[in-house]
Amino acid sequence: MGTNRLEEIHRLLKEHKKVYVNDLSARFNVSVVSVRKYLARLADEGVATRFYGGAALVERETEPTPFESIYADPLRNTLARAACAHVVDGDSIFLGSGMTCCILARELTGFSNLTVFTNNITALPDLVKNGARVYLIGGEVASTDKATLFSSWDSPHAHLQNIFVNKAFTSISGLDVKAGLTVDSIVSTRIFSQIPQMAHRWYLIADSSKFDKISIYPVADLDRIHTLITDHVPDHYAQRLQSIHVEVVKSV
Repeated sequence: MGTNRLEEIHRLLKEHKKVYVNDLSARFNVSVVSVRKYLARLADEGVATRFYGGAALVERETEPTPFESIYADPLRNTLARAACAHVVDGDSIFLGSGMTCCILARELTGFSNLTVFTNNITALPDLVKNGARVYLIGGEVASTDKATLFSSWDSPHAHLQNIFVNKAFTSISGLDVKAGLTVDSIVSTRIFSQIPQMAHRWYLIADSSKFDKISIYPVADLDRIHTLITDHVPDHYAQRLQSIHVEVVKSV
């Protein structure tokens, strides 16, 4: 019995989950001793576990996909719940792209009259499922984190000047006292340039790792946002935010 025979036994294992020594001996016309040797080899490779008279396939747990892992992050979930507390029935909101905004979309339950404008393609199924009136902004499909998709808004068909909402919720790549808000992709810049004209109130969701981080493209000064939702604010940022009248909401 050669390598090809070993591969055939492995294939049978994956197909049937279990194989038996006597059956394999008859199928390949080889001795039970030879079969046991190859089952032992598969066991050594970690693909099978042996039992009396045969072997079973080792079932490996499926690794979560990047998309699924979005919803398992405790900090993002806490921040999303804190943001959701600022949404009330009758609101019209803009929901930005990014992982935390995807979780926020899932949190938006229990509303009977909620209107959502978004470019967050990944969040769309949850928004529709939750019963919101949803308007998806067009544009080229893009991704900056390899886990979520959004429309880039860099399109003549994205008529941003005709959109007005009372609240906008976005995340950010970096936040700095001097540089302000920064993002790591040029396709994200247009949305941030429009939010001050689009929304009556801008809620920025940023965990503490975003402070003192500067990404490539500046998009707005700190004083353009109205509320910062975060888990922790360094003292020098707290002083600056207070001086420019930005409300700080700490998630719990």
